[in-house]
Amino acid sequence: MTPQQLVIEIENLVSLPDVCVKVNRLIDAPNYSAATLGDLISQDTDLSARLLRLVNSAFFNFKAPVETISRAITVVGTNELRNLVMATTAARIFTGIPGDLVDMADYWRYSITTGVIAAELAKRCNVLHSERLFVMGVLHDIGRLAIYLKMPQEARDILLITGEDDTLLPETEYEILGFTHMDVGEALLRKWKLPESIITVVAYHHRPYATKVFQLETSLLHLASTLAYTEISGVGLHEVYELIDTGIWQITGLQVNEIEPLLEEIPQKVSEIMDVVLAPKLRPQKSQPS
Repeated sequence: MTPQQLVIEIENLVSLPDVCVKVNRLIDAPNYSAATLGDLISQDTDLSARLLRLVNSAFFNFKAPVETISRAITVVGTNELRNLVMATTAARIFTGIPGDLVDMADYWRYSITTGVIAAELAKRCNVLHSERLFVMGVLHDIGRLAIYLKMPQEARDILLITGEDDTLLPETEYEILGFTHMDVGEALLRKWKLPESIITVVAYHHRPYATKVFQLETSLLHLASTLAYTEISGVGLHEVYELIDTGIWQITGLQVNEIEPLLEEIPQKVSEIMDVVLAPKLRPQKSQPS
């Protein structure tokens, strides 16, 4: 089994909705318009509702309401909206994972918290299109879900060995599977045709020094995932700082004293996004044109 084979074998279980496939195909086409893209997304009323509520959330904090998908494309950007389509869809397609392996609500809370923190850190580092970091955070551990789905017994062995210590996860996965959840995440996101920046960051988020491209984004995500653990578990910040290599601070240019004020803003944004992403079914409050 290779990561690519695993992704092929779960393709029927976690296949993207037709609208996502069409969105990817349209954006890859040489000539397309925002209006055409808006019309396409608007055909899926549930997805449209999720995207509009997300774009109107405190995470984006736009001054004026965004009432149509075409307007969302204008204010967020075509590629960024495509990435949000994938991120909001991911929570809907991973079902049937044994409950003893993962509590899905906890999984998405951690992933969304990582994404929100990563985006906030990126803003402080003046990273262009910081929303990309949100998507990276939401999807950074997606390979773990694929492993849980296809190889549940091996996943149980891995969890038994690592316990609660995620720092042991990549090495343990490699010993048991011959690859890591980062490898699987990379293969899956490549199959979904996401941008290379997102694929690279997901592939290297446990070892940001190993990549020569997108190292700042990878370091920010690495930092964000560690801080998300703090936010959710209640572990003291000083303990978490000990887990963060000094090189991460050097790459990002961030200071320790910048972190605590940032974390105060996180819970409200996470809660709002959780309501959007995990709601069983959403419908626009009123008929939305594209």
